[in-house]
Amino acid sequence: MDKTQYHAVYSGIPNISLSRRLIQLRMGGRTSEILLAFFLMTIPMSLFSALLLGLVFYYQVDSTDYSVPELRLGSSTAEQNVIYVDISATTLTTVASWSSTVAPILVGSAITLISYPVSEQILKAGERGSTQELPTPWQLGLMLKMIASGGPMALWNWLQYAWGWRGKKEMQGKPMKLMTVILVLALALSTLVFAADTWFHFTTKSVNLSQVYPVTNSHNTSVGLLPACYNVNRTFQGGCTLNSAATAQFLINGAQAQEVVSNLSATMRINTLNSGSGVFTYVGTPPRAALASVDYKSHSWSLKTQCAPITTKCIDPENIYGAGFSYKCPFAMEGRLSTDSNTGFQNQFKMTYFTNSSAASNYTGATDLANPYYFAAIGVVNQNLGHGPVLSADAEILRTTHGADLFVVFCNTSVYDVAYVSLNGTVTSFDTTPANRTLTNIVQGSQQYTRVGDPSLVQGASIAASVSTTAQGVADHFALTYSQAALGVASAAFVAQPAVASQTRITMLVARVPVAPLTCLLLANLSLALLGIVLVVLAGLAVRGGEAGEVQARLSVAGLVAAHFEGRRAGRAVDKVEDLF
Repeated sequence: MDKTQYHAVYSGIPNISLSRRLIQLRMGGRTSEILLAFFLMTIPMSLFSALLLGLVFYYQVDSTDYSVPELRLGSSTAEQNVIYVDISATTLTTVASWSSTVAPILVGSAITLISYPVSEQILKAGERGSTQELPTPWQLGLMLKMIASGGPMALWNWLQYAWGWRGKKEMQGKPMKLMTVILVLALALSTLVFAADTWFHFTTKSVNLSQVYPVTNSHNTSVGLLPACYNVNRTFQGGCTLNSAATAQFLINGAQAQEVVSNLSATMRINTLNSGSGVFTYVGTPPRAALASVDYKSHSWSLKTQCAPITTKCIDPENIYGAGFSYKCPFAMEGRLSTDSNTGFQNQFKMTYFTNSSAASNYTGATDLANPYYFAAIGVVNQNLGHGPVLSADAEILRTTHGADLFVVFCNTSVYDVAYVSLNGTVTSFDTTPANRTLTNIVQGSQQYTRVGDPSLVQGASIAASVSTTAQGVADHFALTYSQAALGVASAAFVAQPAVASQTRITMLVARVPVAPLTCLLLANLSLALLGIVLVVLAGLAVRGGEAGEVQARLSVAGLVAAHFEGRRAGRAVDKVEDLF
């Protein structure tokens, strides 16, 4: 049936006549239907968006950073374009999912609203006799499917008609095009809400976030000098760490140093750091519960000792005899050591310090030492254990007559001022600069003249010979032991001081909300609400005169059913669709 025939039939049926003269009583209830569809399209999506946005910003965790640059937490800090929310990620994704649940339902509300402007267009086209603008019966059926279902199947039926119709196909008028456009737009926005919600679900995760705040309590993690030690210009200088007596040299503040050497101090600990520049020992802070959540930058001092085995340069195997041996090095170090249990310890240890790298002079008492300083050491260890078989093939490790391991090393020790950073219990920055001569004199003189660290050195030499497989391995192990012992003894001159900078770190479980999917979801939600606002304005303008509402009611499924089954009753003027039956 072409549009001319359809218009004739359409106008000749009195119960759905579009003539203004035949409409004596307008159907009511159109305003309530329009408002209901409007509220359905705008209120839920607006509320869901407001609720989601309110939760995000009410529980948002502000990124705090009170730290100096060195105390920044790196990858643990807040990312750009991400909002951290102190609420379960599941709660946020649940609220977000409400939008994608409701969005498909709102397509029907959009079609309901646009049906009023469409009805107005049909009314005006009928009054003008513009048959081109009137929908054909098949097109009207498609429009009724859109109104009834407002879903993808209605769009699919239209697509089949638009591109798959095999018979003679009439041009689609404005009413058909307008309703189809709104259906496509509403479905697209509904799909966008679903896609944005899916994106939001996949990207919103629970993560650990570290926040930093100013430290309220002072934590003494730095190390400074006692006032009496500010100016030590030679190794053998009393008043700082040395107290000279007639027969011995006493270590001032020795109890503190002994605790540090024995790893028993509550304020200082000798730590080791292996970096690309070598192995450093430094005065750090022992583990404390109060520091578990504190990051800090501290000042300290560090030693790095390097040793090389020179046994063959100092000892001729022919000079080794039952109870001892003699030694003569190509520098200022020669003498004899006894391993007789009646005259000395079976584990023997001998150290000689030099004024400079030439090792030509071994009297340093009046010397203001340069940094680094130099010394040599002889170790005779493990006589009761026996000579290590692994070291037997190394020429730099000799064996005494009674079976002890014998070695000689030449070493240098560098003293450093250190600024180090501890983040989350890990040293992340360790900057060293050569220390002044005062520190060099304190470190060398404290151990040389008091020999408080000798037991640790003898034990370290014994362990070095036991666990090493080469003479250089023995030298390296002894070098580390010396750094630990010498720095521990020198701690008699140190005092714990507040950190250079510190911060309290709190790790919390938060929801990581990327801005992009959140924004996309909110825009998709509000787009549906905005569409509802536009459509309600169009619907309101269409029903101002009342006739468009009448046409919309009579062209509804209920109106057409009444027209086909209720006869003349359906042609009466009524104020409710129900009165047509």
